[in-house]
Amino acid sequence: MKKKYEALVFAGILSTQILAGCASDQQESSSSDGTVAVPVSSGGDGKAPCCDLSDTKDGEFTAESKSDNFMGHGRIAVTIKDHKIVGVNFVGIDPDGNIKGADYGKTNGQVENPGFYQKAQRAVKANSQYADQLLQVQELEKVDVISGATVSYDQFVEAAKTAIENAKK
Repeated sequence: MKKKYEALVFAGILSTQILAGCASDQQESSSSDGTVAVPVSSGGDGKAPCCDLSDTKDGEFTAESKSDNFMGHGRIAVTIKDHKIVGVNFVGIDPDGNIKGADYGKTNGQVENPGFYQKAQRAVKANSQYADQLLQVQELEKVDVISGATVSYDQFVEAAKTAIENAKK
């Protein structure tokens, strides 16, 4: 009996060590609305692609991310004035070309799968949060991914980078 107990304790300690070793050293930050922002690595330097605003023109610049058949794509409008971002609007577009809104995640106008609907709505909400973050921090690499909305984040980064690059032409 003692050997079984020792084996269980050893297995528990070993499991804890393995899980701790696999844990990320990045910190998550929670907001009051239940979303969790997680710093993300999008390259060797741990940052999303950066865009220098020092040589941009004033104006509104739009871009879209690449589309996939399941999740759709993202569309952004970035307004720049005096080398600063003064406006950002980012929306998700479903594969049928509709803006993702309150009905995104519903089937035939009904919430048939509450878990799926909640996840879809988390992504919709994250779209405006990504836009707000970029407006606030002024640097694309400082926009944090929101847990549960990583596809939206990737679409946001791709579209934002393209829009800012368009401001340089």
